[in-house]
Amino acid sequence: MPLTRSEVICLTAGIAVGAIAGANADKIKTALTGLLGLVTDSAGESYASVAQKVAEQVESIQDAVAQANSTTPAASPT
Repeated sequence: MPLTRSEVICLTAGIAVGAIAGANADKIKTALTGLLGLVTDSAGESYASVAQKVAEQVESIQDAVAQANSTTPAASPT
């Protein structure tokens, strides 16, 4: 199946971008390391905050269920 001109252009552009990125991989990695560090730190803090809130909600639900079970008289078998 032959390639169209636009497909060849996209393929060539992809190869060129890949070659440039490969040649400058160390520079790109050092430039992105600081940015990714900031993103992962804030994401970790956000995850911890969400996990704490979920744990609090689960605990409150468990407390409510336990309280409901303790106030409800046990059903007698018939």
